[in-house]
Amino acid sequence: MKPTWASLLLVLTIMVVFSYQNFSTMSRLPTWVGSIWPTAVSETRLDAPARSCAGFFGDVPKRKVVMSIEAFGGVGDGTTSNTEAFRRAILHMQAFGNTGGSQLNVPKGRWLTGSFNLTSNFTLFLEHGAVILGSQVN
Repeated sequence: MKPTWASLLLVLTIMVVFSYQNFSTMSRLPTWVGSIWPTAVSETRLDAPARSCAGFFGDVPKRKVVMSIEAFGGVGDGTTSNTEAFRRAILHMQAFGNTGGSQLNVPKGRWLTGSFNLTSNFTLFLEHGAVILGSQVN
């Protein structure tokens, strides 16, 4: 039996209605995701930049130890390699993983670095204007 246009249109309409209901109940999508569905004002941060994940993860636990990458010799000039500073900082901050965790703040600037591994119970917090530039050179 061949389906009619009316039955296909009915099925499509039902799918659209159900998908709209699913998407409209999702409360925290980053603003850069965009959507064809209208979003309630309470579901989005109006002050968040267009390509921000602000508000996506909700509140994170406050860490017991908070330090700056500058305390480990980091320089945010865009040319100095900060790989060892990040590695030293993360190695130091690992010690606080079981006692409330730690947070490493990265101030405004351009922070050139090679790879480094993050750890559990650790927050890497980039302040407004902070940019981490990846490099293959350590």
